[in-house]
Amino acid sequence: MTSANGSVRCARRAILGMVTVLLTACSSTAAPITSAAPSSALAGLTGHILFTRAGGSYGDETLFVAKAAGTDEHQLGDLGQNCCPWATRDGSRIVYSANAPGGRVTAVTANLDGSQRVVLPLPKGTLSLAAGPLSPDGTLVALEGFDDANPSEAGIYVERASDGTDRTRVTKAHFIPGDFSPDGKQLLLFQNANGEPPHPGSLWLVNVDGSGLHQLTPTAATVQCCFNYRWSPDGTKILFADPNGKLWSIAPDGSKLTNVFKDADGRYAITPTWSPDGSMIMFALDPTPDPFAHPANGMYVSRADGSGLTQVLGSDDFKREPVWVSG
Repeated sequence: MTSANGSVRCARRAILGMVTVLLTACSSTAAPITSAAPSSALAGLTGHILFTRAGGSYGDETLFVAKAAGTDEHQLGDLGQNCCPWATRDGSRIVYSANAPGGRVTAVTANLDGSQRVVLPLPKGTLSLAAGPLSPDGTLVALEGFDDANPSEAGIYVERASDGTDRTRVTKAHFIPGDFSPDGKQLLLFQNANGEPPHPGSLWLVNVDGSGLHQLTPTAATVQCCFNYRWSPDGTKILFADPNGKLWSIAPDGSKLTNVFKDADGRYAITPTWSPDGSMIMFALDPTPDPFAHPANGMYVSRADGSGLTQVLGSDDFKREPVWVSG
């Protein structure tokens, strides 16, 4: 995930690995995967989840969509061909990362079923722009910029999600994008403590115009690299995982740091996200603390306070990065 000179290549490069992404891969005609009826604890869940599987035939990562209860699952695109999904809260558009010519990484937007794909253009040169969150109204996308040939170009960039125009640079240091605030005015960011994933780091906030950059989490609160730091739909909390597998929430002003979940069986919670109404959270539980390993794990849902843990997806593969949308 790092180049010979040691500069950050970002978590998306580790996931994509040696996969050569076919930019025609995403299709709305992929066959559904048969799944059992949801348990009574899941029957009331609404909306859809976008998530990834990895390991075995799924390669470094394969994108899927299912109903929130884990039923009616469909694969989006070919095996091992995409990673790092994001979506608008209503599910009207999604975005994910893909390899581009010249060893670069770009972002692709699409509908939830994989149709109406748009490959966002990269600028001339060697800068990669990996997928990050979509703004609440879906008009903007925040991208992770990194460039081994020109490390000074690293930073967060924002551009139009429809065609990649009106690109602006938000930060002049390398960060991994986390989420837009519900009002679309701020960005939540992650930065590694020593500059290289998979080491833990801290959460930061910045205004979309690049002003007001500051660290959010206190020094003592380490944050797990490298995915899913989510703003609650009502804007009052930010959800994240720590390297020890616990889930935490913190207020946008840095107060009210609260332990939300710790697994009674010692598993490690990763890549948490909120339900569309903020009443529940979804995350994967891993047997190991390595965010880049691919052990068999499960996807779970709980109430927003961490109670009522219920499995949504099992199976002998690795699952992560759920995005829960209302559509």
